[in-house]
Amino acid sequence: MSLALQALRRSRPLVGFLPHSSPLSTSASPPDAHELLRIDRILTNPAAGGGGSLPSQSQQHPRAATDLHQLLRRAAGLTAAESASLLRRLPGAQPHPRLGRLLQELAGLGLPRGEVKAALASDQEGLLSMDPGEPSRLLDLLRDLRCREAVRDRILAHGALRAAVAARRRVELLHARGLSRHDALRVLAAEPRTMLYSPEDVERKLEFLVETMGFEVGWLVQYPEFLGVNLDRWIIPRHNVVEHLKSVGGLGDPVEMKHYVRLTRRRFYNMFVKPYPECERIFGGLVRERDEMARRRHPAGLWKLFKPAKHERTQEDVQNMKSLVGSLK
Repeated sequence: MSLALQALRRSRPLVGFLPHSSPLSTSASPPDAHELLRIDRILTNPAAGGGGSLPSQSQQHPRAATDLHQLLRRAAGLTAAESASLLRRLPGAQPHPRLGRLLQELAGLGLPRGEVKAALASDQEGLLSMDPGEPSRLLDLLRDLRCREAVRDRILAHGALRAAVAARRRVELLHARGLSRHDALRVLAAEPRTMLYSPEDVERKLEFLVETMGFEVGWLVQYPEFLGVNLDRWIIPRHNVVEHLKSVGGLGDPVEMKHYVRLTRRRFYNMFVKPYPECERIFGGLVRERDEMARRRHPAGLWKLFKPAKHERTQEDVQNMKSLVGSLK
């Protein structure tokens, strides 16, 4: 056999190296050339022989896959078919140990199974891409939100876990723009209304802040209100007014971030718009005329019709009143 393999490697004819069969033996047969080639391939590349392949990583770790099935059933109430379908859609053949720790944490949070299952159905990638410990921190953040009750109800309308996944999406978005994850969490805690806007709206605000207004993303740590107001109705009109005043030299001092987000509409109008009538349409309408129309709701003099008439008191009325008061004593 070894002589035959050497013959193959040297590209010499096989006939001269094959052992001659004995005329007295009927059990031995000359080796086939194709069989020798197959054996040579096995020796040079063991994975190519035998007509089979190496077991996959998922087959090498059946215990890990079984544990994930059990954790998915405990945490989300998934059936065996649902958990198998979910695991097949995950990237990579081998279940990562991080996923097992994450599912153990979700199972230990005491959340309803339906809530975990709904979060998986809504944003499977966002939930399963979390690191162990993130769900607990985000749920604590949502539990301690300081905002109006109506805002809290809208944030938690679809469950605390889905709100945590949405918060994590926005944290990653802010982190991709340059904020640290710690600062991004501070921004969300200070301005929970950020979670009411879609990630596309938040991305649009960040682009406008950096590319159009010229501010750095780090300003959001000090002024997180920027992410909680409407861009089209609040920020853009003020920015247009400021840009117009810059072009005509009407600004004495530089405009800071606080002028965009912390001034009320009335105060911003009195400071930047009222001295310049041409800015009223840029700001979003004739505010002065609307205020005058609101004050002139009724025609002049109409209030006199609603004023009760006065009746003169006679001496007889005075005496009657005195006698009545005297009888009560």
